[in-house]
Amino acid sequence: MSTKQRRGQLPRAVVAIPALDPEASLPGYVRELLDQGVLQVVVVDDGSRPDRQDVFTALEAVDGCTVLRHEKNKGKGRALKTAFAYIRSQAAWEGAAVVTADADGQHTVEDVCAVARAAAEETDKLVMGVRDLGLEHVPVRSKMGNRVTSWAFHLLYGVRLADTQTGLRGVPWDMLEWCLAIGGERFEYEMNMLIKAARERVGLRQVSIQVIYFDNNAGSHLRTVRDAWRVFLVLISGLGWYTMAAALSAAADVLSFWLCSAVIFRPLTDLACYWWSTLTARALSSSINYTLNRRYVFGSRPRKQTMARYYCLWLGQLVCSYLLLLVITAVFPALPPVIGKALADILLAIFSYQIQLRWVFREEDAHEAGEALLFQPFLRAAEDRTMDGGGSAAGGAHSVCLSPRQHAGARDQLVLASLPSAALGPPRVHRP
Repeated sequence: MSTKQRRGQLPRAVVAIPALDPEASLPGYVRELLDQGVLQVVVVDDGSRPDRQDVFTALEAVDGCTVLRHEKNKGKGRALKTAFAYIRSQAAWEGAAVVTADADGQHTVEDVCAVARAAAEETDKLVMGVRDLGLEHVPVRSKMGNRVTSWAFHLLYGVRLADTQTGLRGVPWDMLEWCLAIGGERFEYEMNMLIKAARERVGLRQVSIQVIYFDNNAGSHLRTVRDAWRVFLVLISGLGWYTMAAALSAAADVLSFWLCSAVIFRPLTDLACYWWSTLTARALSSSINYTLNRRYVFGSRPRKQTMARYYCLWLGQLVCSYLLLLVITAVFPALPPVIGKALADILLAIFSYQIQLRWVFREEDAHEAGEALLFQPFLRAAEDRTMDGGGSAAGGAHSVCLSPRQHAGARDQLVLASLPSAALGPPRVHRP
């Protein structure tokens, strides 16, 4: 939906809620959302305990609520992708904004509606419901975690976000397939979404929301050490791969420089020897570095424009490396040229990462560079079945159970379309 919504008027919106052992208040929360005009609420039972199944039974009785089930806990990322795939398969909801909210009550109905309105106004931007985590009542682990990740995210990916850990997000309908292609099964999925958006220049619209914590955030299923470490590794993964690629290419560069300067070009003058040794070493290492960065660091497709940009940067680094080597050897004449060369290249590598991120491997079209989507047959089959009258109508309360066997297969393991239409049960429409 691209038209502006008047203040107070809720656009067509579907809310996705991943739930693990939710409180008894969740059905009431869902009813409030529906009373505000939400088109449908899709709740994913991510392998909750048996003593919490009465909550999902109550949800199934709510008109306008769909319950999807994982027999075992698969993580928040998988639960969100299960919801996205199901929503995308419902032709009657096409064009609706999709909002993700947590099941612990930290996102007010008012804030969910605000994010839904913002998402309905966008076609190619993610909407983030951001909290002011600097307030006094925010738990220390949440406050410090968000500060660190926000700082690191800006440093590594060049995007400034007030809240990188928010679970209240708005996804325009046209971006659901993009979200389905993102890796990650647990809490790291949401960070992967931000990293992919930053790399592909997908816009991020920030909407201020309330900061609500119950009992020092005791209801959160985030495992402080394990999940935080997983998210941190995802956050710095690009830098880690970049460092590894830089180390391998630097080793090739230094070794070839030593061979050229000590043997091949040694008869030349020092200036000529250093120049031709640097040029030869850089030519060899650059081919290694470009391939590794393109494939494993920035995830870019091979394109002439990308290669042209890379070698413009390469040429600039070549000149700077040569000049820095002259300066270092002049200031520290006793220092071996190989050591001086390594010091110069370490300094240049720090600046090079930002240049490659923001310019060299920048994607002109955010969706063009996305991973190949594996869901077209699934989505087409589901839409065809709906058009033939075999699928469920929009709205209604029903439950779908996803077994481990049904989750096997394609990488994203989403096979809702293969389920017989009878598994969805008779639909009950919440409202016209």
